[in-house]
Amino acid sequence: MFTVARQSRLPVQVFPATINRDCAPWDGSAFIVSIPMSDGALLNISIWQAPDIHRPVTFSFPDDSSQVGNAGYQAASGEYEQLSGTVFFRSVEEGSQVEGRFELVTEAGRRFEGQFKADWENQFILCG
Repeated sequence: MFTVARQSRLPVQVFPATINRDCAPWDGSAFIVSIPMSDGALLNISIWQAPDIHRPVTFSFPDDSSQVGNAGYQAASGEYEQLSGTVFFRSVEEGSQVEGRFELVTEAGRRFEGQFKADWENQFILCG
């Protein structure tokens, strides 16, 4: 006789999100995913490279090299906190819906976990 253990996990919430071109701190190409929360807060995930990723990739924050990007939580009041954790992208191509997942936490231990489907907005960004 044998027993199979099953890990029961709740279904992961899928958040609607937006994605826009952005500028890296050194004025290079970048993009930002904004995920609205139910309480009026916003998760912002900035990746400091061109939105041209053709394979699955995971980014970790904080980024010790200061070359990858950052993740932050903006409360409805406007207060901002850095987040740590990981963000996974299936692929990123301008004009196509971007899917991924995130596992992020504030310094105080508040956790944010889920999947997102981000649609491109048509903001015009000039870097440099």
